[in-house]
Amino acid sequence: MNKGYQAFYLLFCAGIVFAVWTLTYGFGLQLVYKDGRILETTITTNPFVPVQQFWLYKGSHTLQKVALVALLPSLFAGGLAAYLGLKSPSNPLGDAAFQDIAALRRGRWFRKQGHIFGRLGRKILRTKDDRHHLIIGPTRSGKGAGYVIPNALLHEGSMIVTDLKGEVFKATAGYRRRKGSQVFLFAPGSEATNRYNPLDFVRQERGTRTTDIQNMASILVPENTESENSVWQATAQQVMAGAISYVLESPHYNGRRNLGEVNSFINSGVDLQALMKFIKAREPYLSKFTMESFNAYLALSERAAASALLDIQKAMRPFKNERIVAATNVTDMDLRALKRRPISIYLAPNITDITLLRPLLTLFVQQTMDILTLEHDPNSLPVYFLLDEFRQLKKMDEIMTKLPYVAGYNIKLAFIIQDLKNLDEIYGETSRHSLLGNCGYQLVLGANDQATAEYASRALGKRTIRYQSESRTIELFGLPRRTKVEQIRERDLMMPQEIRQMPERKMVLLIEGQQPIFGDKLRFFETQPFKAAEAFSQAHVPEVPSVEYLPVKPVPALTEEYAGNSKPTGEIVQDLAPAKAQATASATAAVDEHPESDPGRPASSSARVVNRKAIDARKKPTKSNSGAGAETSKRDVAAIEERIKTVEE
Repeated sequence: MNKGYQAFYLLFCAGIVFAVWTLTYGFGLQLVYKDGRILETTITTNPFVPVQQFWLYKGSHTLQKVALVALLPSLFAGGLAAYLGLKSPSNPLGDAAFQDIAALRRGRWFRKQGHIFGRLGRKILRTKDDRHHLIIGPTRSGKGAGYVIPNALLHEGSMIVTDLKGEVFKATAGYRRRKGSQVFLFAPGSEATNRYNPLDFVRQERGTRTTDIQNMASILVPENTESENSVWQATAQQVMAGAISYVLESPHYNGRRNLGEVNSFINSGVDLQALMKFIKAREPYLSKFTMESFNAYLALSERAAASALLDIQKAMRPFKNERIVAATNVTDMDLRALKRRPISIYLAPNITDITLLRPLLTLFVQQTMDILTLEHDPNSLPVYFLLDEFRQLKKMDEIMTKLPYVAGYNIKLAFIIQDLKNLDEIYGETSRHSLLGNCGYQLVLGANDQATAEYASRALGKRTIRYQSESRTIELFGLPRRTKVEQIRERDLMMPQEIRQMPERKMVLLIEGQQPIFGDKLRFFETQPFKAAEAFSQAHVPEVPSVEYLPVKPVPALTEEYAGNSKPTGEIVQDLAPAKAQATASATAAVDEHPESDPGRPASSSARVVNRKAIDARKKPTKSNSGAGAETSKRDVAAIEERIKTVEE
């Protein structure tokens, strides 16, 4: 029943109330005064006589009582008629429906602030709560124009957005800076970028430092438990963690603690096992975690060490690029301040470098998430992760793990994907269901695949359809008889093909705990205030500093200063035995005799040839006496020289 019919029927019910009241009032006067003229006149000539008579003698208490008593049956009759006529028919097969204007007003969807999902007519649909968002739409369906840019312009608080095309930065950064937000562009691989050094955010407290390093290593060297190489990947993680820990704590790396130095350490041109053994002897003050990580690699067999090294070198590929190293050697932006003041960070790698830079972007997002969840402050600024092209970031287990509870830390995530297969390819069906269950708002801008269309159709629900069938039979003497039967069946609110054939400007919004919304897509370039804000941003694009290339320095353990007897600045280290000093000097001389053929060219793991016999060289135990000790030292020197000389780049 539409609203026009409902209004007419309510007017009809009001007429029933009036008619019953006039008749009951006339009948009451006949009983009280033994005079039936009012009742007779009401029935025959003038139905308004009871009203006129009551108005003339309204001061009479008797008439007031009669009128009040007459009102009771009239209200009962009118209410019964309204109930029977307006009662919604039962829908045993489903009553799914889209929200109407009245429901949207009750839900405060037309508020002035909040995140934007679309339009209904000229009104903008907004919501303001802590539930996460999922935006699904194929290429050119309006994800950027209808959701990303409008929300990136008007979000109040801090924001981190993945901007693979660089369009969001140009369209929103100028306006956000005008509104008081600090703006940073992290574009590793470009000549102009702000800088981010992951090692700057490793906490120094005992225990937490180890956890941060291990988390970083697990991101850089992901472990695929279903792969045959999972054992080597786990070992590579441990070795990577040890290398990071060494660069962070060795006094020889003061002023140069970054992943570029970790890469140089891994790809130093010297057998890594020999180098670690040499460092252990020269720097016995290193932490237990670093020493144990080195020991784990030193204890590996030839095959295991080679496999682990290949995984580590693969993880370090981005840091062979001088621009990426320059973008990660220091930090310009304070991730710890995201909850204290408005900060907008745009992650904008060159789209052609996305495969190479994916581990670094994943590390940035997950490390930022870890930092933001260290403290729980309900009064902190909201932080909005706008993860456009979420599929390009590949698998981020940390986000999937923290998704159910990060909303309590004032963190909102918005995942923008092209279809549900994007999630299945990376996370699998089980994790996909978990993500869908944790996203309270799911905006469907279209579907080009059947899986997405079927999911949206199922989520919208079913409604009950009623229809009548008529049959006609010929009875005795040729008289026809018609029989009408009402039947019901279920129907999807929108069938999968209707989702796929949805008009270009229409969208569907699925909402947890509410009926869905069928509305219009928003176009920021057609709608104020987004159009003016975007124009301002395009005219006031913030300047981004050019990268600063630091001078290339050798690995400290391969320098003469390190190999000599001089102590590290600020450290108290006991002098090593003369035999160790002699071995150190010999190792350094061997390195000096075999410099890299092209110092400006990054080492390639595929070009490395290692003498496997040299890798397996081990110090054999001897009897402890002065002559044997000198002989052992000579053998150590010879072993190190042989390993170094047999490593080729």
